[in-house]
Amino acid sequence: MTLTILFNFILRKNSETTEYKLMQFLQSEHPDFFEALGDSPSLYQKHFILFNALYRLRNKLIEQRKSIIIEPTKIRVIDVDSNTSELSYSDNLSEFYLARENLNLSEKEVAEMLSLFWQKYLAIDQKAEALRCFDLTDSTRINKRIIKKRYAKLAKLHHPDHGGDSDEFIKIKKSAEVLLSLFD
Repeated sequence: MTLTILFNFILRKNSETTEYKLMQFLQSEHPDFFEALGDSPSLYQKHFILFNALYRLRNKLIEQRKSIIIEPTKIRVIDVDSNTSELSYSDNLSEFYLARENLNLSEKEVAEMLSLFWQKYLAIDQKAEALRCFDLTDSTRINKRIIKKRYAKLAKLHHPDHGGDSDEFIKIKKSAEVLLSLFD
C-alpha cells in the first residue's frame, strides 16, 4: 500500500518530483508513513525510510518494465527499454538503503557520512576544474603519462620565468596535483 501511494504521487507530478515534495506530501497526507519511527524521528531517519521505500518500489516496478531515478533533487519514474536484458540491478546506494540496520545510525555516524560525501563532492568539483584547466574532458582517456605531458607543456607556456602569468602557473600546478592524486 505504501509503495502504491508513493508511485501514484510521483505519477501525478508528471512522473517526476523531489525528496522535499514527497516528504511534505507524506507528512501532511500520510503521517502514518513515519509512525514506526516514534515521536521525534531525526531528519536522517525520515530520509532513510523514504529512500528505503523508493528503492523497494524501484525493485517492484521491474515487473512493469519501469524504473525510478532516485536522487534527492530528482525522483523520476521512467520506462525501461524493452531490449534491456537486466532490469534488476544493485548499486551501493540501493544496498545501503535496503539494509534496515542503517536506519539507526548514530548522529556521529551520520555526520561522518555527510563529511565523506562533501569531501567526495568537492573532489569531483576539483577534478572538473582541473580537467578544464588542462583542456581535457571526462571522456578523454586519462593516465599519469598524459597528465604529466600536458602539465609540462602548460607549465612551460605559463611559467613566470618564461614570461608567463604566475597565477595561471599556480592554477596549472594545483590542477596537476589534483589529477595525479586520482591515479595513486
